[in-house]
Amino acid sequence: MERTFQCFPDGKFFTIQELETHLKFHYLPSIAFATPAEQEDIQQRGLEKWKNNGVSKESQKLGHRFMKEIEAFYLPDVSIRYLNEKLGYGLFSEETLDVGCYVGEYAGLIRKNDRRYLEPLNHYCYEYPVPDHIGRSFVIDATNGSLTRFINHSFTPNLKPVHVFYNGFYHLIFLAMQRIEKGTQLCYDYGQNYWYVRDRPISLS
Repeated sequence: MERTFQCFPDGKFFTIQELETHLKFHYLPSIAFATPAEQEDIQQRGLEKWKNNGVSKESQKLGHRFMKEIEAFYLPDVSIRYLNEKLGYGLFSEETLDVGCYVGEYAGLIRKNDRRYLEPLNHYCYEYPVPDHIGRSFVIDATNGSLTRFINHSFTPNLKPVHVFYNGFYHLIFLAMQRIEKGTQLCYDYGQNYWYVRDRPISLS
Protein backbone atom coordinates (compact mmCIF):
# COMPACT_ATOMS: atom_id res chain seq x y z
CA MET A 1 0.00 0.00 0.00
CA GLU A 2 1.35 3.42 -0.96
CA ARG A 3 2.37 5.58 1.96
CA THR A 4 0.38 8.73 2.67
CA PHE A 5 1.01 11.81 4.80
CA GLN A 6 -1.50 14.03 6.55
CA CYS A 7 -1.40 17.71 5.60
CA PHE A 8 -3.06 20.46 7.62
CA PRO A 9 -5.06 22.67 7.94
CA ASP A 10 -7.46 20.50 5.90
CA GLY A 11 -6.27 17.26 7.52
CA LYS A 12 -6.42 15.23 4.30
CA PHE A 13 -4.03 12.38 3.57
CA PHE A 14 -1.91 12.69 0.45
CA THR A 15 0.39 10.40 -1.47
CA ILE A 16 3.80 11.82 -2.37
CA GLN A 17 2.56 12.51 -5.89
CA GLU A 18 -0.45 14.38 -4.54
CA LEU A 19 1.73 16.35 -2.11
CA GLU A 20 3.93 17.47 -5.01
CA THR A 21 0.90 19.08 -6.64
CA HIS A 22 -0.61 20.36 -3.40
CA LEU A 23 2.60 21.96 -2.06
CA LYS A 24 4.21 22.77 -5.42
CA PHE A 25 7.55 20.99 -5.21
CA HIS A 26 9.21 17.95 -6.77
CA TYR A 27 9.93 15.10 -4.36
CA LEU A 28 13.45 13.68 -4.20
CA PRO A 29 13.87 10.78 -1.74
CA SER A 30 17.67 11.13 -1.60
CA ILE A 31 20.46 13.33 -2.89
CA ALA A 32 20.39 13.77 -6.66
CA PHE A 33 22.66 15.14 -9.37
CA ALA A 34 22.07 17.08 -12.58
CA THR A 35 23.92 14.53 -14.72
CA PRO A 36 25.68 11.16 -14.25
CA ALA A 37 28.98 12.92 -15.05
CA GLU A 38 28.46 15.41 -12.19
CA GLN A 39 27.54 12.55 -9.85
CA GLU A 40 30.74 10.71 -10.71
CA ASP A 41 32.82 13.88 -10.33
CA ILE A 42 31.38 14.69 -6.89
CA GLN A 43 31.82 11.10 -5.75
CA GLN A 44 35.46 11.14 -6.84
CA ARG A 45 36.00 14.42 -4.97
CA GLY A 46 34.49 12.82 -1.87
CA LEU A 47 36.68 9.74 -2.19
CA GLU A 48 39.75 11.92 -2.68
CA LYS A 49 38.90 13.78 0.51
CA TRP A 50 38.52 10.43 2.29
CA LYS A 51 41.88 9.16 0.98
CA ASN A 52 43.54 12.33 2.29
CA ASN A 53 42.04 11.72 5.75
CA GLY A 54 39.69 14.65 5.34
CA VAL A 55 36.60 12.70 6.40
CA SER A 56 36.18 12.40 10.17
CA LYS A 57 35.98 9.01 11.83
CA GLU A 58 32.64 10.00 13.36
CA SER A 59 31.20 10.82 9.93
CA GLN A 60 32.33 7.44 8.61
CA LYS A 61 31.04 5.61 11.70
CA LEU A 62 27.60 7.21 11.49
CA GLY A 63 27.45 6.60 7.74
CA HIS A 64 27.98 2.89 8.34
CA ARG A 65 25.55 2.85 11.27
CA PHE A 66 22.69 4.45 9.34
CA MET A 67 23.38 3.11 5.84
CA LYS A 68 20.18 1.00 5.83
CA GLU A 69 18.04 4.03 6.70
CA ILE A 70 19.81 6.11 4.04
CA GLU A 71 19.35 3.43 1.37
CA ALA A 72 15.69 2.94 2.32
CA PHE A 73 14.95 6.72 2.26
CA TYR A 74 13.59 6.24 5.78
CA LEU A 75 11.31 8.84 7.33
CA PRO A 76 9.25 8.34 10.51
CA ASP A 77 5.53 8.98 10.60
CA VAL A 78 5.18 12.72 10.03
CA SER A 79 2.58 15.28 9.04
CA ILE A 80 2.91 18.63 7.27
CA ARG A 81 1.09 21.51 8.96
CA TYR A 82 0.52 25.08 7.84
CA LEU A 83 1.73 27.46 10.56
CA ASN A 84 1.32 31.03 9.31
CA GLU A 85 2.16 33.31 6.38
CA LYS A 86 5.68 34.03 7.65
CA LEU A 87 6.76 30.46 8.38
CA GLY A 88 4.65 28.60 5.87
CA TYR A 89 4.58 24.86 6.60
CA GLY A 90 6.32 22.82 9.28
CA LEU A 91 7.02 19.11 9.74
CA PHE A 92 5.59 17.34 12.80
CA SER A 93 6.32 13.93 14.23
CA GLU A 94 3.33 11.59 14.39
CA GLU A 95 5.15 9.07 16.56
CA THR A 96 7.34 9.26 19.65
CA LEU A 97 11.05 9.43 18.76
CA ASP A 98 13.79 8.39 21.15
CA VAL A 99 16.99 10.37 21.65
CA GLY A 100 19.64 9.57 19.05
CA CYS A 101 17.28 8.04 16.52
CA TYR A 102 17.44 8.71 12.79
CA VAL A 103 14.83 11.22 11.57
CA GLY A 104 15.51 11.41 7.83
CA GLU A 105 17.90 12.88 5.30
CA TYR A 106 18.01 16.42 3.94
CA ALA A 107 17.68 15.42 0.30
CA GLY A 108 18.03 17.65 -2.75
CA LEU A 109 20.12 18.43 -5.79
CA ILE A 110 23.88 18.56 -5.20
CA ARG A 111 25.24 21.49 -7.21
CA LYS A 112 27.86 24.22 -7.23
CA ASN A 113 27.42 27.13 -4.84
CA ASP A 114 26.93 29.86 -7.44
CA ARG A 115 24.60 32.81 -7.99
CA ARG A 116 21.55 30.56 -8.03
CA TYR A 117 21.83 30.71 -4.22
CA LEU A 118 21.27 34.48 -4.08
CA GLU A 119 19.37 35.45 -7.24
CA PRO A 120 16.68 35.10 -5.98
CA LEU A 121 17.56 34.19 -2.39
CA ASN A 122 17.29 30.43 -1.97
CA HIS A 123 16.02 29.30 1.45
CA TYR A 124 16.64 25.59 0.89
CA CYS A 125 20.43 25.33 0.47
CA TYR A 126 22.73 23.56 2.92
CA GLU A 127 26.46 23.02 2.63
CA TYR A 128 27.68 19.81 1.01
CA PRO A 129 31.25 19.55 2.40
CA VAL A 130 33.15 18.61 -0.76
CA PRO A 131 35.13 21.36 -2.56
CA ASP A 132 34.77 22.25 -6.22
CA HIS A 133 37.71 23.21 -8.46
CA ILE A 134 38.15 26.61 -6.75
CA GLY A 135 37.73 25.34 -3.21
CA ARG A 136 34.07 26.25 -2.58
CA SER A 137 31.82 23.64 -1.02
CA PHE A 138 28.98 22.31 -3.11
CA VAL A 139 25.45 22.75 -1.74
CA ILE A 140 22.41 20.56 -1.24
CA ASP A 141 19.59 22.48 -2.89
CA ALA A 142 16.28 21.17 -1.51
CA THR A 143 14.07 23.53 -3.50
CA ASN A 144 13.00 20.12 -4.70
CA GLY A 145 13.69 17.43 -2.13
CA SER A 146 12.34 15.20 0.61
CA LEU A 147 9.80 16.20 3.26
CA THR A 148 12.64 17.27 5.55
CA ARG A 149 12.72 20.48 3.49
CA PHE A 150 9.73 21.57 5.63
CA ILE A 151 11.67 21.38 8.92
CA ASN A 152 11.82 24.86 10.44
CA HIS A 153 14.57 26.68 12.35
CA SER A 154 14.71 26.98 16.13
CA PHE A 155 17.38 28.22 18.55
CA THR A 156 16.11 25.47 20.90
CA PRO A 157 16.06 22.57 18.41
CA ASN A 158 15.08 18.95 18.94
CA LEU A 159 17.08 17.71 15.92
CA LYS A 160 20.78 17.80 15.14
CA PRO A 161 21.92 17.89 11.48
CA VAL A 162 24.96 15.70 10.89
CA HIS A 163 27.03 15.10 7.76
CA VAL A 164 27.76 11.38 7.44
CA PHE A 165 29.94 9.73 4.81
CA TYR A 166 28.86 6.61 2.96
CA ASN A 167 29.99 5.06 -0.34
CA GLY A 168 31.87 8.16 -1.46
CA PHE A 169 29.04 10.60 -0.74
CA TYR A 170 28.08 12.79 2.16
CA HIS A 171 24.52 12.61 3.46
CA LEU A 172 23.06 15.26 5.73
CA ILE A 173 20.91 13.39 8.23
CA PHE A 174 18.88 14.44 11.27
CA LEU A 175 19.24 12.80 14.68
CA ALA A 176 16.91 13.37 17.63
CA MET A 177 18.65 15.40 20.35
CA GLN A 178 16.02 14.47 22.93
CA ARG A 179 12.89 12.38 23.28
CA ILE A 180 10.33 13.85 20.89
CA GLU A 181 6.70 13.25 21.71
CA LYS A 182 4.03 12.56 19.10
CA GLY A 183 2.57 15.81 17.74
CA THR A 184 5.77 17.84 18.25
CA GLN A 185 7.14 20.08 15.52
CA LEU A 186 10.55 18.98 14.27
CA CYS A 187 13.16 21.74 14.18
CA TYR A 188 16.90 22.37 14.00
CA ASP A 189 19.22 25.36 14.28
CA TYR A 190 19.99 26.68 10.78
CA GLY A 191 23.15 28.38 12.07
CA GLN A 192 24.14 32.04 12.30
CA ASN A 193 25.37 32.27 8.70
CA TYR A 194 21.87 31.56 7.42
CA TRP A 195 20.53 34.75 9.01
CA TYR A 196 23.19 37.17 7.74
CA VAL A 197 21.16 37.94 4.61
CA ARG A 198 17.69 37.19 6.01
CA ASP A 199 15.24 38.75 8.46
CA ARG A 200 15.55 37.74 12.10
CA PRO A 201 13.77 34.40 12.68
CA ILE A 202 10.43 34.34 14.47
CA SER A 203 9.44 31.98 17.25
CA LEU A 204 7.82 28.66 16.38
CA SER A 205 5.44 28.93 19.34
